[in-house]
Amino acid sequence: MISASDRTFKLGVLLSVIDWLTFNIVFLLFYCIGCFPFFKWGDSFGTYFLVANIAYVIALQFVQVSFHHRQSQPAMVLNNTSRTSVMFTVLYTSFLGVFTNVYVPGVLSSLLLAVVVFLATTLERLSLRNYLIRQRSVGRDSVKVVILGTGGMAQRVANVLTNGWNGYQLLGYFSREGDPGLVNGVTGEAVERLGGLDDIGAFLDKTHVDELYINKIPSGSGAFKELMKQCDKGMTRAFYVPTTFYGEFRKAKVKEFGDIYVLSQYNEPLRDVRNRMKKRLFDFVVSLLFLCTLFPIIFVVVYIVSKLTMPGPLFFKQKRTGYDGRDFWCYKFRSMKVNKDSDTVQAVKDDPRVTKWGAFMRHTNIDELPQFINVLKGDMSLVGPRPHMLAHTDYYSELISDYMIRHYVKPGITGWAQTHGERGETKTVDDMRRRVEKDIWYIEHWSFWLDIQIMFKTISDAIHGDDKAY
Repeated sequence: MISASDRTFKLGVLLSVIDWLTFNIVFLLFYCIGCFPFFKWGDSFGTYFLVANIAYVIALQFVQVSFHHRQSQPAMVLNNTSRTSVMFTVLYTSFLGVFTNVYVPGVLSSLLLAVVVFLATTLERLSLRNYLIRQRSVGRDSVKVVILGTGGMAQRVANVLTNGWNGYQLLGYFSREGDPGLVNGVTGEAVERLGGLDDIGAFLDKTHVDELYINKIPSGSGAFKELMKQCDKGMTRAFYVPTTFYGEFRKAKVKEFGDIYVLSQYNEPLRDVRNRMKKRLFDFVVSLLFLCTLFPIIFVVVYIVSKLTMPGPLFFKQKRTGYDGRDFWCYKFRSMKVNKDSDTVQAVKDDPRVTKWGAFMRHTNIDELPQFINVLKGDMSLVGPRPHMLAHTDYYSELISDYMIRHYVKPGITGWAQTHGERGETKTVDDMRRRVEKDIWYIEHWSFWLDIQIMFKTISDAIHGDDKAY
């Protein structure tokens, strides 16, 4: 029987070969049809082709193909592809400099080459990733998994294992008699209980399990050591799931501490000065371009229709909680009739305060566009946790212990939570808690390409409309 890790390795090799072939096809295609006017191929195309292959293979060694990993997100694919393209271009031009009879591309030619390689390999990798997702969703390339223990954190593991696209096959769980059970995170159906904590050994003797997620251990340290020996013997990889609820959403990191390893509580990519500068530069450039191009046209249309359909000011401004818990004025196109409850009462479905034109703007996110002014000023970012009114901050910060963590970064026009079903009215505290969970996940996993992914998803939602945008 081929193990899951061995299948993953072979799949990675196969996909790397496909990636390399895609690169070669694109390189040859552009040579044949002459789409690189800035390149002077001459009679030395063989040299260019050989050097390009060497550079690309080396780039793949440094930035490996990883879109087949079971937790891979599109943002990770874009991030790796951009790094591969840049590294290839740098290596390619550097290697060509060794030769005396070839043309070394200039800055413009190199940039063009990097963009072409990035676009071609991105399309190939995302297409293959979608194909793998479809295959895994019907049971192919599955990983057999068992959970030891139950509880809140174990349920979160079960939610990941049963999301339907990453290819995990949750066989069941072991727990103490009377402990709450686990449910399928998608269907809500009960996951099979396979026995008590001390029954895990007998089960592993009879059934091959690829991965074991341990939330509670069998009684006694001796029993736990025997379980680990059994996992090693049966080639079952074991993972430890924390039982504490505090900091459960943190992206913990393992680091060396003398001759032992310790686990940090969490990691914040945007604490890095370089990441913050990169995000701010992107925010500034995009918001400035939008405000100088499309926004004036949209402004005129919104102004005319708003003045014809409802009295009152065009803009609505409201104090909201921003970065580091500081208040700022948030701007929107007004979508409601002027009312005294706008700073305390959240919009609900079929809210009588929302006009027909206002409902259209909210459904398509047009009402949020003035927030590009907030982005340009530096109060907000293009992507981040949505800012809440001050009354909500006061209310929910008392009920949700980690609510204020979402203010570790600048609020955004759109965010991870809004593109993953957590938009609109929060009817219960649990609704807000789910939104906060996703906001914190974004803070922990931020990357430039994650922002790009969220922005594209927001544009798609705006085009198709959002049922929760009311």
